[in-house]
Amino acid sequence: MALSNNTGTYYRTIRNTCLFANSAYIFLRLIYLVIFIVSKAYALIWIDAISILIYLFCFFLLKKRKYYIYALLCGNEFFVFVITTTIMLGFNSGFHLYLIGLCVVSFFTTYFSKNKNIKGSIAWVVLSLIIYLTLYFITHFNQPLYPINEIVEMVLFVGHAIIVFIYVAFYLVVFVKYTLSLEKKIMNESRTDELTQIANRYGLYDYFNQEEHKESKVLALFDIDDFKLINDKYGHAAGDYILKRVAELSAATLPGSFVCRYGGEEFVAVVNSDNYFETLENLRKTFENEVFEFEGKEHRITITIGATVYEKDMTLEKWVSSADERMYLGKNSGKNKIVI
Repeated sequence: MALSNNTGTYYRTIRNTCLFANSAYIFLRLIYLVIFIVSKAYALIWIDAISILIYLFCFFLLKKRKYYIYALLCGNEFFVFVITTTIMLGFNSGFHLYLIGLCVVSFFTTYFSKNKNIKGSIAWVVLSLIIYLTLYFITHFNQPLYPINEIVEMVLFVGHAIIVFIYVAFYLVVFVKYTLSLEKKIMNESRTDELTQIANRYGLYDYFNQEEHKESKVLALFDIDDFKLINDKYGHAAGDYILKRVAELSAATLPGSFVCRYGGEEFVAVVNSDNYFETLENLRKTFENEVFEFEGKEHRITITIGATVYEKDMTLEKWVSSADERMYLGKNSGKNKIVI
C-alpha cells in the first residue's frame, strides 16, 4: 500500500507539473505572437504559430502519459525558439535567459525519470552554455534581423528575467514539496511495523523524545506466552495472524495509550499511571478470554506483562530494561500475569 501511495504521488506530481507548464508555455507563445505581429517579425510569427501547435499536441502526449517524449519535444522546441528569436531580435531581447531555466528543468526531469541518469542533464547544461555563448558572439557581431524599439527591447529583457526567475522557482518548489512529502512518508514507514501496522521500536524512540509528561506514564512490556509453539505447530501464517490481532486488540483495549511492536512477539504499551494496574489487568484478561480463529482452528493465548513507572531522568533503554526484567520474572513464575 505504501508503494502504491508513493507511486500515485509521483505520477500526480509529474502530470500536474507538466499540465501547468504546458498551459503556461501556450500562454507565453500567444503573447509572443502578438508582439511578433506588432513588430512585423514575419518569420517569428510562423515559428511561434508552429510552437503553439506543438504545445497543443503536447496535451495529447500528457493524456497518454508520454512524459519523456513530452520533455524531449519541449526541450528541443525551446532550443530552436531561443536560438531563432535571439538571432532575429538581438541578445538584449533576453530570450537567451530561457537557457538558464532549461538547465534547472533538465535536472528536474532527470530526478523524475526512471533511469535517473544525471549525465544527460550535465550534457544538457553544457549544450545550453555553448549555445548561450554562441548566441552572444553571433549577436555581438551581427545586427538583428528585426530591430525593435529600445523600450520594447528593455520590456522584453526585464519580462524574460522575471519569467525565468518564476520558472526556476516553480520547478524548485515542486521538487522540494515532493521531496519533503516523500521524506515524510519514508519516515512514517520506517516507524511503522510492516506486519501489524502499528508503531515499531523506532516509533517508540520518537514517542519517548516527544512526550512531555513522562512522569505520569507507565511502560508495560508484554510478551505472548509460548508463542514459538504456535509457529512450530500451526505455521508462521497462524503466528502472523495472531500478532496482527494482538496489535489490533491492544490498540482497542488501550485507547489513548501508545502501543508498539517492540520486536518478535514482544509489545510495548505506555499508559497513564492512574489506575494502571487495572488497565493492564484488563488487557491481560482480554487476551486470556479471546478466541483466535485461523483457517478453521481456534487458538488461545496469554500474555505476561512487566510494568515500570517512569522515574525522573530515566532513559528509554533503562525504562524498557526495567519492564523487561519484571516481565521475565513473570515468565519464570508461571506466566499469564502482571509484575510491577
